[in-house]
This record gives sequence, C-alpha cells and structure tokens, in this order.
Amino acid sequence: MTDEHIDTDDKVVDDILPIRPEELAIPAPLTFQPWHRPRKQFIRERQWAYFVQRLITNQRGKRGLNRPQDRPEVRYLNLPGPDYLDTRLIGKLCKELGCQLTSTGFLAGDERNPTTARAKVQEKALVDSKLISHDSHTLPRRLEDIADRHGPAYREIERRGAFHIVNVDACGSVAPPSAHSRRLIDAIHRLLEFQFTSHASPWLLFLTTDARPASVATETVDRLWDAVRRNANDDEDFRRTVVDIFSLAEDDQVDLIPQSVAEPGYDFLQLFSLGLGKWALHLAQRRDWGIKAHSAYCYSTTVEGDSAPTMACLAYEFRPPSPEGEDPFGVAAASTSRPTNAPDQSDSVRIATKVHDMTNLDIRLQENVDLNAEMSDNTKSLLAEAGYPEDVIQQV
Repeated sequence: MTDEHIDTDDKVVDDILPIRPEELAIPAPLTFQPWHRPRKQFIRERQWAYFVQRLITNQRGKRGLNRPQDRPEVRYLNLPGPDYLDTRLIGKLCKELGCQLTSTGFLAGDERNPTTARAKVQEKALVDSKLISHDSHTLPRRLEDIADRHGPAYREIERRGAFHIVNVDACGSVAPPSAHSRRLIDAIHRLLEFQFTSHASPWLLFLTTDARPASVATETVDRLWDAVRRNANDDEDFRRTVVDIFSLAEDDQVDLIPQSVAEPGYDFLQLFSLGLGKWALHLAQRRDWGIKAHSAYCYSTTVEGDSAPTMACLAYEFRPPSPEGEDPFGVAAASTSRPTNAPDQSDSVRIATKVHDMTNLDIRLQENVDLNAEMSDNTKSLLAEAGYPEDVIQQV
C-alpha cells in the first residue's frame, strides 16, 4: 500500500471518528433549562409525539415501515441537546406502538466537552432501556455541516437515512444575518432534497426557529416572501388568506408586507413562517411531492415581561409522488391511492391557514390552568426518568 493510500485512509477515519481525549470530561450538571418549561412539553406531546403517532399508525404494514424484524424501524434525525427529552418521549411512543426508534443526532463538541459527556450518558441510558436501538448514534458535529454534500456529515446522512422524522429544534434562528457560509436553512434545504430523492413514503419535518427581524437575514426574508408573492398572484384563494392573516385593507398590499412588518411579534412570526412553508412547498413540488402543514405554535423567548412571541414551532408532513398507474380518486375497488386534500383546499392555502391560526402557547397555558398543570407534571416525570434531582424538578 502506498503512502498516499495510507494518508487517504487516515483522513477517512479522522472524518468519521472524533478525537479520543486522554481524559474524559465530567458530565455537565443537571440544571433547570428553558426547554423544561410546560410550553415545551406541550410541543413535545401535542405536536411532535401526536403527529409521529399518526404517521406510524397510518403507515404500519406499508412499505414505509417494513422491516424483516418483528419491530419496524422508525428513523429519527434530531438535535437532541444534552437531555434527549424528545428522543426519550418518542422512543417510549414507538415502543408502545411496537416499533423501534433509531436516533441520529447532531451535537457539536468532542468528549472533553461536559455537555457532550452529559449527552452520552443520556444516550447510553436510552439504548440500555431499549427506547432507542443500538444503531442510534449522536454525531459530534453541527447539523449545518451537511450543507457540504462532499463532507463527512452529509455522508453520515446518506448512510443512516432516509428518515421518517426530521426534528430541527433550533435554539436560535435558522437564517441569521451573518456572513457564515453554513446556516441551518442551508442544511434544511440539503435535507429536503435528500429526503425527496431517497424516501418513498410520507415523512415528518418539525421546525422550531427564532423569528425576529434582528435574528433573520433581511435578504432571506425577502426571498422567502417572493415565494408567497408568486403564489398570491396565481391563486386568489391563497391571496385572500394572506390578506386575512395580516388584516390588509387592499389586496395589492401583499407585496409590501416585508417592509411594513419591522417589529418582533406575531406578525413577523407569521410572515417568516408563511415564507418558510411556501419555500418548502416549492422545493417539494419540483420533485412531485406534496406537503401538508399541521398545527403551528409560538411563544416568547424574550426577557421576562415581554410577551411578544419570538419562537415559531412548525410541522409539515411530506407526501410522496403517486406511483405510476395509481387511481388518484380511488374509483377502482383495489385502489391504493393516498388521501388528498379536499378539492377546495390546496397545499398552499392549508399552509396559510395554519399560519393564520398559529397558537400562542404563553397565552393558552396562562388561560388554561389545568393544561399548564398537566404539562408541568408530565415534564417533571420526564426529567425524573432522565435522572434529574428533585430540587431541579421542582423548579418546573
């Protein structure tokens, strides 16, 4: 073997394996975090777990969840953080439904990092309890790195995908106003293209992102709104829905929305969320996929006392192209056609409707004391399972 081959092999190993430290880090202490609040538990339960359960139930026995073993595999891509709370909850759900969850996570940092060390403890506990499979793995990389199709992060996506569930639970903005060459929105684009060309059954995308004028690149907002503007020019129903969302006096004011919404809050969240949904729809349609928007939520991450919502929690279900020869209306007795939207509601209008009806969880949980208490109790149970001490649990 030549020296050149040896160098190449070493590079491949370095790409895949993290640096092995001489001394492992002490795991970060278990402390109260923003994602331990009841509103985040609502998202975990009523958005993520709810639609995962529906997906698995609808796809059971079909090619999307087929596997030789007794327990079909559900492949999950996410940003687990140090807690793995969403992975734990969805793993329990899959186990109850007779499936096996295989988790692929992205968490930047090597084993000398206390947060990474804490994450490894949680991941091992989930594997040992059989809530996730032994094939599960968290990569010591940023999800943004998959934007490079020739890099090691994207190669891992190719090796471990395609995925039934993609959960991009971002702490910040997916499109920050910076000159950095790799952003989460670029990774999402790469993921969508990969899923459209590698998957053959419905799959879910959950997207949580900060959406404030100061946290999102202006040029990104303008380009996303171009997708809305084009659709509004071609679809009268869609245009009317957009007019209703922003309470516009005239139809032609749709073009001016990005310039008129300059403050953080509900309007900007809706503007950004609508643009993201339309962008995803255009990417899907280029591959003959459909998209079904699900219920959207928001809440505030600003300083105490400022109730303006800043975080959007979005959910989409992507539907594959109809197989050649399929009966789209299910007339034939043996038809296997997939359900379609009602004739009077296009994918575009549904996206706009869900944005129009976006629920502010801060307000909802404040008004519904019983629901807030339920989410608080469920969070406490989840933290107890994850090994949190009682003094931290009682802060929920």
